Amino acid sequence: MDAEEALPPEVLAILGELQADHERSGGAPLSLARLSKRTQLRMSTLRRFLSALEEAGVVKVELNEDGTGSVQLLLPGA
Repeated sequence: MDAEEALPPEVLAILGELQADHERSGGAPLSLARLSKRTQLRMSTLRRFLSALEEAGVVKVELNEDGTGSVQLLLPGA
């Protein structure tokens, strides 16, 4: 079993979209609402997976008091 087979499909969708957006935007943060829409994940599900990815040092999540937020992919050497 390789690493991709061990990851849940939701994580693969999140990482795939973050990578594509990173290439399009030059690394600018992506809104959580936009990522939720693009991955077709409910916000609660998205936030749960993003919390795990943030703990692993893969992404940086910023949450605002009004409930909005953004996420940024952290790439080694970037």
